[in-house]
Formats: sequence, C-alpha cells, structure tokens
Amino acid sequence: MRKQSWLIGLLLIAVVFVVVACGGTNATPTLTPTVANSSTNADYWSLVQQTQDAYASADYAGALELAQQAIAANPTDPTALELYRQISVAKAGDDYLTNLPAHRYRLPVDVFVRDEVNHTKDWFIIDVREPEEFAKGHIDGAINIPLHDILKHLDELPNSKTAPILFYCHTQKRSTHAVVIMHELGYSKVYHLEGGYAAYEDWMSTNVVPTPGPTPTPGPDEPDFGC
Repeated sequence: MRKQSWLIGLLLIAVVFVVVACGGTNATPTLTPTVANSSTNADYWSLVQQTQDAYASADYAGALELAQQAIAANPTDPTALELYRQISVAKAGDDYLTNLPAHRYRLPVDVFVRDEVNHTKDWFIIDVREPEEFAKGHIDGAINIPLHDILKHLDELPNSKTAPILFYCHTQKRSTHAVVIMHELGYSKVYHLEGGYAAYEDWMSTNVVPTPGPTPTPGPDEPDFGC
C-alpha cells in the first residue's frame, strides 16, 4: 500500500512537471514587431518631428494639420496630442495678436458716453470687478460678473457673437483679460473701457454730458464696426 502511494505521488509530480514545462513554453511569448508595425511607428515619429519643425517655424496651421495626421497614425501615444494642444493655443494667440487693431479694443470714455447718449451702439456692459466694488458704484445698465467667473456665465451674454460688448474694471487691467478670452471664443465686437471705471468717474466729474445729436466720424483710436 505504501509502495502504491509512493508510485501515485511520483506520477502526479511527473504530470505537474510536464504541464508546467509545456505551458511555460507559451506563457510569455517574445513579441517581434512586424514590418508593418515598424513602418507605422516610424511614420508616426516622422510626423511628430515634422510637427515640431512646423511649430518651431511658427507655421501653426501646417503644424496643426501634421499633428492631426500623427494622432490618426498613433492615437495611443500622448506626444502628438500634447503638441496639438500647445499649437492650438499658440495659433489662437497668434491670430489674436495679428489682428489686433491700433486701439487694441479700447473704447475711450468720451466715445462711450456719446454712444450712450445717442443710442448708437447699444453696448452690453459687463463690470468684471468684485461685487463689493460694484456695490460702491458702477455704470448704469452694467451687470456684474467678476473676472474669474466670466466663463461660468456665458449664458448671460448676448446670443449673437457680433453684439457689441463692453467690459470694464477699475483701471482696465482686469478687463483686458476678459477681452482676450472673449475674442478667442469668437465674440468679434468686444471692447473694454479705456482707463476703466476710474477714468469714467473722472470724465463724468469734469465734463458736461453731451446732448443727443449727430454722431461724429470715428477717429483713428476709436472702434469702427464697419456698420
């Protein structure tokens, strides 16, 4: 009986050894890239390099197109996707700066007052200061949306992206950021009050508000909407 048990145990050990030995041959196979895979990978990195070269030479439109091709060639690698993100930001900034007018989207206080008196532009006015600043004094008709909350309240802006929108803060520093952001979102007639609310208060305290009358031809530093 003891001899039989010994033989059975020996047989089991042999079976396990054979199974492990045979199975071990295919457990972790060595993957050899096919010619097609190697070619695809080489094409991808070639596109990435071309994208980087176009980006470095400020050819943002070409770089974006190349980045899209690279992403399509290898959607799993993050390199091309990150390049696409960076180039998109650079292109948006370049477009903004290239088309920046001489007045840099600043509306002089006297032009704004004239527009308000004559109802020539019907500005949608947004005060980007903090609520406590707004409570101490603001331009009639303005709504208060603090700068850091602008993108959370896009539903409060005019439906048309061609509507004239005027931002202001205390001295025009904060409103400058709002103008850049809104232009990048496609709002084409966005301006900020030159000098901010401080300049507006100063002008109102030292000038007589004009009576309605013919609107003068815009000067070189005034926005001309072409309408």
